[in-house]
Amino acid sequence: MSRRSVVRLIDANANRALEGLRVCEDVVRFHLEHQRLYQRLRRLRHATARAVHALPVTARELVGARDSRHDLGRAASASRIRSLEHALVINLQRAKEALRVLEECARLLAPRSARIFQRLRFEVYDVEQAILLHVAALRHR
Repeated sequence: MSRRSVVRLIDANANRALEGLRVCEDVVRFHLEHQRLYQRLRRLRHATARAVHALPVTARELVGARDSRHDLGRAASASRIRSLEHALVINLQRAKEALRVLEECARLLAPRSARIFQRLRFEVYDVEQAILLHVAALRHR
């Protein structure tokens, strides 16, 4: 196992999870204006950051493993966003996927931490359901 590769995966997916949750948080806050869902997303984002910082990896090591300039995914085309609700769905999916990668990487570096990322991923599933039910209810008004 290449520690640098695992750390690089952690760095990329921590950023992806936190960015995805932040987009969701802001859409729920400023577009849906739903206080409880906004607070849940905010807590999830902060809990994710704490879980990443608790891993046996320094911030310097995370940044040192980053190679944005040569990242094969850098030239990938971005998803087409049709609405703020669509951006919400895409970013919920992004956060779930990133948390799954963090869970798997944690199994390699800190096996006990894997359960934290698993719990966070399932919390995103739950908040996703609540958000989508809320959006559906808004559409039927």
